[in-house]
Amino acid sequence: MLNDLLKDSKNIILLMLFALFAGAVFFYSKYAGLILLLAFLMFGILSTIWKSKNTRFLALALLLLLSITNIMINGMKFGIDFSGGTRIPIILEKAVNEQTMNEMLQIIKNRASVLGLTEVKVRAIGMSQIDVEIPGTNEALIKSIEDVLSHQGVFQGITDGKIALSGEDILPGTIYSIPVSQLRDADWGVGFSVTKIGADKFANISKGKANYPLYMFLDRPKNIVIFISTEDLKADKTISDKDITEAALKSLKLEGADIPLYILDNFNFNISANRFGNETKALVSKNLDNATKEKIKSMGFNLSEVQDIRPIFRASTDGKNKVIERWEAIGLLSAPFLSPSVTEGLPSYYYSISGSSQGEKTSAHEEVKRITSILKGGSLPVQISLGSRTSIPAPLGEQFLQLSLFGILASISAIALFVSIRYMRLKIITPILAVSISELVILISLLGSFTIDLATMAGILAAIGVGVDSQIVITDELIRKTGKNNEERLNHAFNIITTSVIIAIVAMMPLLFSGMVEIIGFALSTIIGSLLGFMISRPVYALLVEKIIN
Repeated sequence: MLNDLLKDSKNIILLMLFALFAGAVFFYSKYAGLILLLAFLMFGILSTIWKSKNTRFLALALLLLLSITNIMINGMKFGIDFSGGTRIPIILEKAVNEQTMNEMLQIIKNRASVLGLTEVKVRAIGMSQIDVEIPGTNEALIKSIEDVLSHQGVFQGITDGKIALSGEDILPGTIYSIPVSQLRDADWGVGFSVTKIGADKFANISKGKANYPLYMFLDRPKNIVIFISTEDLKADKTISDKDITEAALKSLKLEGADIPLYILDNFNFNISANRFGNETKALVSKNLDNATKEKIKSMGFNLSEVQDIRPIFRASTDGKNKVIERWEAIGLLSAPFLSPSVTEGLPSYYYSISGSSQGEKTSAHEEVKRITSILKGGSLPVQISLGSRTSIPAPLGEQFLQLSLFGILASISAIALFVSIRYMRLKIITPILAVSISELVILISLLGSFTIDLATMAGILAAIGVGVDSQIVITDELIRKTGKNNEERLNHAFNIITTSVIIAIVAMMPLLFSGMVEIIGFALSTIIGSLLGFMISRPVYALLVEKIIN
């Protein structure tokens, strides 16, 4: 059977498109949707290869049962238009021109796209604020999104006080998650490739610096001074005060932009913020006592408080010294040591960032997703800060959703009645309604595991319409008196349907990979509906209507 299937060039094209589509869905989807999608793939392929009546009916019945179960247990996720959501304001450091604003809007959309959001609304408010609207009010989800949106996204790899690698050198299309099995002493890893200019720059700066740490920063702060207690700095009690201070200063070193560090123990508070320039902030721990905070303010600093200001240390490659491996308060992601092989002055085009997850605070998967989304989205041209979030009501609401579903069912019923009258066989109403409603339930269950927004609903309508069109093609071929038997007529009908499905999928692929989250839902629902119809529901309808006509 498999050999017969592969002999058909159209089926080969469909399988290739199917594999491409499955990869895209894996990229954009959540786990609940993947389970249902995998079941859809499995039943669809099996029913296509084994063209028995029982397999086709069984595949549709099992998918329908899984879909209903999924809806009952997990519910469905609806977009802002149907269920409301949350608005997160992004405040720009300064007003920008129209070109810069458009660039920032696209970067934020790209970050949201990588996070897997099938609906996000990004709007410019004047030239100094951007509003991001996301569906739902889930606290954990909103916090993770805020964390990604709050970063300017400036990546820097610094060694011996010089920038060896920067975000502009990274090729966005090459960023990927490294499997845990390929990591050493790390819980997560993100790999990427760089441009020729970036590779040459890294080769020149890293030459002769074997076993030096390469400090990987994301949004290394500017115009900031660190005030920290010995207790917070010296989290590892086995390290001497001298070694720990020296290691900290090395991680803060950058030509022309060193970050000053002051140890609060026995500090006399006799410096002025004006010494470091305008709008200089003091980075301090939230747990620092109020009296010390007031003294720092009296020197002219604006406080920037962080929950955890402590760095994480590890031993150097020779075991003699300690280096800072991670310092979340200043955006230090990791500090891998440069191996001798990459310090010979020869360009290398592949690099990776790796590190350890922080226990319950963040999982390795979340860390990879956060860093990947920021790097792929690119860096924002100006610094930003987040305003206070607000809840937004649904402009259309539950009533509109109910009307949409009612409209779909009414349309299917009207078409079924029209087709039945046209062919003078009222019994055809039953298979048209049964197959179309089953297809609708499966689509809503699967797409509801992502997000059903207006674009997705439009795609569902389009998929149902294409499905009814295919049913008319099948019915026409079975009724037509051409001297051919039913099998030959159905083969001819499915040749037409196959061509139609290929055209629909090819037309939707550019939209699916466009990165424009506003239209991904439409493309996704159209492709899923086309594949579902081709693999399962159309063959089931053909079997049912064949019995009625004959």
